[in-house]
Amino acid sequence: MPGAKYTETYKKVSAMGEKLKAAGKQGPTNDEQLQLYAYAKVAEGKDFSKAEKPGMFNLAGKAKYNKWQEAVNDGLTQKEAEAKYVALGQELLAKHDK
Repeated sequence: MPGAKYTETYKKVSAMGEKLKAAGKQGPTNDEQLQLYAYAKVAEGKDFSKAEKPGMFNLAGKAKYNKWQEAVNDGLTQKEAEAKYVALGQELLAKHDK
């Protein structure tokens, strides 16, 4: 179960994304978003081996799946992923949530 700092950062990053999208402003890059996605999946203890591989034409799904797989293959633990999510999330909040 992720800690309070992770949960707080997750909520703030999600709200920032919605706010930027509504305002038509550019937010985090695709790679930053994918990295957050992978960290979140690992931090929340999701089981990659049970994830369904996206179809050939689901490019966004494939990108997410591959980034998550990369994090799993790197041996990232839940605690490490949580810390990395918080660090990257706070960096992006400082950069985009003004």
